[in-house]
Amino acid sequence: MVDIDSETLFNGAAAALTTIAVLFFVLNVEWAYSPVSKVLIALAFLAGVFAVSQRTDDRQLTLFGYGVVVVSVVGLFFDLVNTFEAGSAVTVVGLLAFAAVLFALRTRFDRQNHLLSAERATSLLAAVAILAAVVLVVDVATGGLAYELQPQSQIEVTQSPRDDLQVASVVVTNPTPLPERVEAPQYAACPAGDWSEFRPPTEPGRERPSVRTNLNVRDGYNEHVMSFGSKTYPVTLYLDAANVTGETFPVRQTDACPDDTTGAPYIAIFEGSPYTRRAIPV
Repeated sequence: MVDIDSETLFNGAAAALTTIAVLFFVLNVEWAYSPVSKVLIALAFLAGVFAVSQRTDDRQLTLFGYGVVVVSVVGLFFDLVNTFEAGSAVTVVGLLAFAAVLFALRTRFDRQNHLLSAERATSLLAAVAILAAVVLVVDVATGGLAYELQPQSQIEVTQSPRDDLQVASVVVTNPTPLPERVEAPQYAACPAGDWSEFRPPTEPGRERPSVRTNLNVRDGYNEHVMSFGSKTYPVTLYLDAANVTGETFPVRQTDACPDDTTGAPYIAIFEGSPYTRRAIPV
C-alpha cells in the first residue's frame, strides 16, 4: 500500500485544484478581449507557479508545480488550436514538439530537481507578467472590432419567400494589432408600410396572420479577425408572406422598427434583438 502523508495529500490537492482553475479559465471563461491577452494572463500565472517550484527546496512541491505547468500548457495549446482552427496536422506537430522539449529538459535538472535558479525563474515571471500587462492594456485601449451594417437598396423575391434572402452585409474591421473574436451586434428586421395584400392566407372564419420577418447574421462560430484585417458576413432575411414571388421591396436601415403601416411596403433593418419580429395589424 502506498504511504501518503497529509502533506503529500494537501500538496497534490492544491496542484489538482490549481490545474482545474487554469483550464477552466482558459476553456470556459467568456473573454471580451483578444484570446492572445487571455493566454498571456494564464501564462503569467503559470510562470508564477514555475517560479515557486524553482525557489523551494521541497522536491515534492517542485514535482507538483511541474505537473500544473505541463498539463495547463497542453490545455492552452488545445485552446489555441481550436480558437484559430489550426487543424489536425498542426495539433500533431505541436504536441510532438512539446514532447521533444520535455524530453530535452530532463537532462537539465540540478540536484534539487530545478531547471532554473531562483533568480532566473523570478526574472522569467517578471518578463511574462510585464508582457501580459502591456498586451492587455493595448487590447483594452484599442477598443476591439468595428461593425458596419451595409444594407442592400432592395430585394427581389424570385423563389419561395421563406428561402434566405440576402438583405445586407456586416463588415467587421479589426483596427488592433491583436486577433479579435467576432461577436456581431444583434440586428432585426420588420415589414414597414402597407403589407395587407401580402398577408398569408388562413382558414375561413379566422383572422389572416400577419407578415413576419426574421434576420440572421451568418457570422459562423468562433470566428476571428486577424490584426488590422477585415471580414464580411452576409445578413439574410426570412420573410413569412404570401404572393411575393417576383416582387421587389426596398430595404432601409432605421434606428428602430417604424410605426408606419401605410404607403409602399418595405423592409426595415435595425440594431436590436435577432428575435424581434414586427406584426402588421389589420
